[in-house]
This record gives sequence, C-alpha cells and structure tokens, in this order.
Amino acid sequence: MTIADHRTTGETVPVASDPAAPLVEVRGVSHSYTTKAGSREVLRNISFSVKPREFVCIVGPSGVGKTTILRDIAGLQAATSGEVRVAGTALAGPSNDIGLVFQDYSRSLMPWMSVTDNVALPLRGRMSRTERDGRVASALLEVGLVGHEESRPWQLSGGMQQRVAIARALAFGAPVLLMDEPFASVDAQTRADLEDLALRVRNDTGQAVILITHDIDEAIYLADRIVVLGGRPASVVEEIEVPFGPERQQLVTKALPEFGRLRARVHRLIEDASRAMTGSMPAVEES
Repeated sequence: MTIADHRTTGETVPVASDPAAPLVEVRGVSHSYTTKAGSREVLRNISFSVKPREFVCIVGPSGVGKTTILRDIAGLQAATSGEVRVAGTALAGPSNDIGLVFQDYSRSLMPWMSVTDNVALPLRGRMSRTERDGRVASALLEVGLVGHEESRPWQLSGGMQQRVAIARALAFGAPVLLMDEPFASVDAQTRADLEDLALRVRNDTGQAVILITHDIDEAIYLADRIVVLGGRPASVVEEIEVPFGPERQQLVTKALPEFGRLRARVHRLIEDASRAMTGSMPAVEES
C-alpha cells in the first residue's frame, strides 16, 4: 500500500488534469538579500517547471544559490520578484502541497521522540488517529524501517535517520517533494541505497521531486531532467533531459556510455559557470 492510499479524503491533493501540464512552475524568480554592504542579488529571472511524477535535480557551483531557490519554491521565504505556482496556484508561504527533506537530518528529528512519533509529528491535529497511524505505517514500510518504530533517532545510523526524515515527508502526503542535499552526510554505500530509495518512492507514490545536489553522478542517476544554475546573480544556464527512464540500477546505469557523456557535459557547464563567477576564463570545450 502506498502513501497515496492514505491521503486525507477531505482535502484534495492538487494534481494537474493533464499529465503533461506543469505541477510546479517557477516563473521569473529573482532573490536579493540585504547585507551591511547593501542589497546582494543572488538569483535573477529563474524559470523552469516540473511535471507530475517528474524527478528534477538542480545543480551548479557551490554558492550559486541552489538552496535559495529551493527555499523560495518551498515558500519558506518570499522571492524578491517572480512567483512559484503549484497546480496553478501561486504560493504565498509554506504549502500543504509540498513536503521537505533537509540535509541535516540530525536537526530535523526530535531526539526524545520515537521513530513513529517523529514521522507523525506534522500530521498531529490534521486527521484522525486511525488515518495518521495508517500513513505512518505506510511511510515506514516504504522506506524500510519496519521494526524500528520505537527506536529513538540517536539509536539509528545516519542513513536510517535520513530514512525517518524521508518517511515523515512521505506521510505528509504532498504531491511535491523537495530535497536539499539529502544524502550528502552519509557514506558512499548508504548514499547509493538512499538514491535508490528516492527513485522507488517517486515510482511508488507518484510524487514530483525536486532535489538539490552537488554530486553530478547523483543528479544524472536520479533525474529525468537537470537544471544547471550559473552566474552571479544566478540564472538557468541549461536544462538537460536524461533519457534513462524510471527504472535504473547503480552499476548498469552508471556504466552506460550516455551516462559518461552526460557527466562530461554537466561537468563542463558547472566548471564554466564556476570560472565565470570567479572572473576566470571559461573552460576549453572538448572536441
């Protein structure tokens, strides 16, 4: 049974009637921060969209503003200009249509609460106890944590703690899942396992996923489409379609010649963007 089976019947989860129509639209978003030295523009005229069930990864040089655009999409902060729309409705703040998974799982989980209570936390007061329990059980099954319901976060490995954070976002039942560097703090094998979990979750639940990452291989392995940011202030340098379909395998997919070509292409784009940000000459294009 998937998370979709436990969504609240009294609240309609917005899904585009046309599967090809955008579920998330980022329209001309710019963002500036006020500092002691004055206003600093971080993002300029960012535009892209995400369709239902689509997995989109956002990449770019360190400090380009990837987390800033994610926070704007989440409604955690207001863009200076432009707008974000989910299922055709402009966001005016945090939305019930968006679930969030952050990089620092240790700070997002309550150490004194059990796994079950951590996952149920955002559902309190929103539905009956029966439905809440059903959603939590389904989420824990989805992320492979059955048998750890009464454990505390500090009793679990880093990878298992991040699974708890993912389960909490799944139990929330939103049609859009935002993930900010969610696997950056775990070892390589755990990271691969969590990447496969993210793909399985998308396939099982039908959620659209937007994931921020510094890891080029991770972006290519997970994404249906990659949005590359660059510049200062940042803009969309390029959008790249990834042709591997929904079912992928770590060893097989990453050994494909097209995977290597995409890696080189994305690496060049990020390297050129990084050089441009620091005022250096662009990278030499490979023949």
